Amino acid sequence: MKILILSDSHGKNENVRCAIEAEKPDMLIHCGDVEGGEDTIEMLAGTPSVPCVFVKGNCDWDSTNPLVRTFKLFGHKFLITHGHMQHIMNSDDALRLRYLAQENECDIVCFGHIHFPVDEESDGVRILNPGSISRPRGIRKKTYMIMEMEENGKYTVEIKYLK
Repeated sequence: MKILILSDSHGKNENVRCAIEAEKPDMLIHCGDVEGGEDTIEMLAGTPSVPCVFVKGNCDWDSTNPLVRTFKLFGHKFLITHGHMQHIMNSDDALRLRYLAQENECDIVCFGHIHFPVDEESDGVRILNPGSISRPRGIRKKTYMIMEMEENGKYTVEIKYLK
């Protein structure tokens, strides 16, 4: 299964469309700051055959999406959040996400907010931030992640750059 993980699109759904067309994912996870257009993103992805998971970011004022979402997939439990409610300002703050994941018995965390890619593992928790697909910080390239997950639970993660 190919999972497109992205965040902080800030209404730039053209960038999301480019990533979807390039990757043709089986699932999409958006870690917040959509700023509207969830319906458009779902249509671009091909919902309902391509499930889309959204959480509310600090710029998603009118969103009804939850602040934190968990789900299970192929033996893993995911925790999805934007990160602003956990006061994540840089990758050094990711320890708070590890604790949140452990409290919820999750082993994979996907978050956004800092607009910079993160891929680290600590105490059995993989912490992923795809960076920003519209407004990167610290690097000039717009980024997202691809997770390839097999039914047996084995998976890989790759940071990708929007062309």
